Amino acid sequence: MTDLPPERVQQQLDAVLGSELLAKSETSRKLLSYLAERSARNEVPKETEIAFDVFGKDPSFSGAEHSIVRVSVRTLRQKLAEYYAGPGREDELRFDIPKGGYRLTVTRCETPSVVNVPEPPPHSSPPSPPPPSRWKWAAAAACAALVVSLATNIYLWSRAGTPAPVSDPQIAQVRDSELWSEMVKSNRPVTLILGDLFMFTQTDPKTGRTLMVRDAGINSSEELRALLASNPSFATERGQRYVTMLQKTVAVGMASILRIIDRPGRRIEVVAQDDVSAETIRNNDVIYLGPMVRLGALGSHYALQSRYRYSSAGSTITDVATGKTLTPEGTLSAQHVDYALAAKFIGPTGNNVMIFTAGARNAGVLQIVRTVTSPEGLAKIESSLRTHPHTQTGSFEALLTVTGFKQTDLAAEVINVTPMPAPVTHLQTTAASATPR
Repeated sequence: MTDLPPERVQQQLDAVLGSELLAKSETSRKLLSYLAERSARNEVPKETEIAFDVFGKDPSFSGAEHSIVRVSVRTLRQKLAEYYAGPGREDELRFDIPKGGYRLTVTRCETPSVVNVPEPPPHSSPPSPPPPSRWKWAAAAACAALVVSLATNIYLWSRAGTPAPVSDPQIAQVRDSELWSEMVKSNRPVTLILGDLFMFTQTDPKTGRTLMVRDAGINSSEELRALLASNPSFATERGQRYVTMLQKTVAVGMASILRIIDRPGRRIEVVAQDDVSAETIRNNDVIYLGPMVRLGALGSHYALQSRYRYSSAGSTITDVATGKTLTPEGTLSAQHVDYALAAKFIGPTGNNVMIFTAGARNAGVLQIVRTVTSPEGLAKIESSLRTHPHTQTGSFEALLTVTGFKQTDLAAEVINVTPMPAPVTHLQTTAASATPR
């Protein structure tokens, strides 16, 4: 791999992550971002490292028994090949994962030679159009998408000139706080991302009925395929069809956040995680609300600056600075204590990024929102940040505990707040060859 401009490598990474082939593939996006980060440090990750860092496996993981890493890398390799054979065929740079290792390489594509296509004979017939039915379905799909887009824009236009109510002195106080003021005053469009949960079908062996299943360890179609590949006997009971589910707490929390960021002329869009593009993450102000396992492409930007790592296997959060692992206590059917994260930092183009995510068992989203949208909660965060010298309170990461009983969140407590480091705006890449396994 030759020396390449870091900015061009980052642009290429964003283009691939935001492409249609990877747009709904959280595992492939996360894996590609991870391999790019390791390659930037001139490192070749081992299979066990990928299992730990990307898939949240515990130290008992054995590659001989589980093929999730190999299957996911093979899937990503195929997606990259499809991308460069289609929408990315004219890209200047190309990502590859050579067989026999887990190194991501970056090469400069050769400029394709111009091919002169001969004109058809004077009396030749024009090519036949595609079958009408195919165009009918394409037109119907385009019309449906247009109707949805039009309805969304009409809603946004109707509210663009309507000032958000500021009669509540607490809302005004929150808007003027050091944590929210930059987001409120920014002239960039803001995208509010709602994290959903991945679900798939399963056949009930007793009744034969098709059920929708939520498995905390399976959060994408790639992870589902990897599970079936590692356990062929499951394939007869589980299907490849899947849907996503939006939690009620996420939707309610969204309403509280909108009251803070809404102002006349501000363009605000609310989207599901699967509909977010890399361009949006780079150019818009972004607020994410939902479970950590559904951060998607935004997770790669957050992971480069965060001091915490989440494992879906045990719903644990590990502090990489201290090595301490936090495990939720109790069960969701009784009293329980869970952990959550709230962060605000500068994005790749100087945009504002906020993340409010319930890491442990996806509980406590509402309590996080209540903490960061109340004067009392903000006072605790800002007070803790001021104990760190030479920092700005506008960039932070907070660890919280959330206490609940059954499906009701009772209280949240801020237990640690630290400033976020300088923003990472591009990848550093160096020349290295792939190391075979």
